[in-house]
Parts: sequence; structure tokens; C-alpha cells
Amino acid sequence: MSTRVNCGVYTIVRDKQVPHNMGVRDEPVRVWVVDDTASFRLATAATLAATENFVMAGECEAGESAIELLRDGDAGIVLMDIHMPGMGGIEATRRIRAAYPELMVLLMSTYDVEDLPAEAADCGAAGYLHKEHLSPDVLTRLWQVAK
Repeated sequence: MSTRVNCGVYTIVRDKQVPHNMGVRDEPVRVWVVDDTASFRLATAATLAATENFVMAGECEAGESAIELLRDGDAGIVLMDIHMPGMGGIEATRRIRAAYPELMVLLMSTYDVEDLPAEAADCGAAGYLHKEHLSPDVLTRLWQVAK
């Protein structure tokens, strides 16, 4: 069951805490962006640059690349597009969370929450965020709530 949280963020998995050990005030939150659309990655980089205490840790355009590049769990948040060529975001999220359970993975797309694939609810993602709602305020709130 989906529950709407502030600013268009949906919780898609109930009763599962996503532990993480990085604080907004302690050190910058490292964010990876996994999306096959270069313009979205660029827009996200600009959003992160405008967000206090958040930095772009890296980017890639495919789920397979994310799994390979996220060795050592070098992130606090992974913004994961759902639909990409090759391995999609849901399967990549499953694998990343299995390897690095402390990472917060947010699924992202342009779909309404009721149109999400059923598998999105059990892949280990902390939630779903519509791409249009990505903003400095939303990122900060998400991180603070997850602490």
C-alpha cells in the first residue's frame, strides 16, 4: 500500500527502515544519480549543487553500471530511474540494497504512483519520488526523516 508523504514522495514499503549513518550536518550527503536521460542527470546535478550539505558523488546511465560503480557503498542516497535499457532500476535497487543495506535508494520516474510496477513495492527502495518533485527542500526533508 502506498502512502503519500510531503512534496509528492511516496513510501512504497511499509515497516522497513532504511538505516544510514550519514547526517545532514556531519558531512555532505553523497548522492548517486542513475538515469538513462542525460538531461535529467544534468538537472539533478544542478539541484544537488543548490542543496546545502549534499554533493553529487557520481552518475551513470544504467543499472549494471550502478552496481559496478557503487562498490564500497560510496553514497548516502541513490536516485534510481525505474525504466532504463538493460537492467532496470527495480532490479538494480534489489541488488544494491542486498550488497549495501545502509544506502537509501529512491526510485524515480515520471509515472504516477498508481502506475508503478508491482515489483517496486518489494525491491528495497525507501520510496518513490516523481521526477518533477525533486528539489533541494525535498532532498533535505527525505534525509532528515530517514535519520
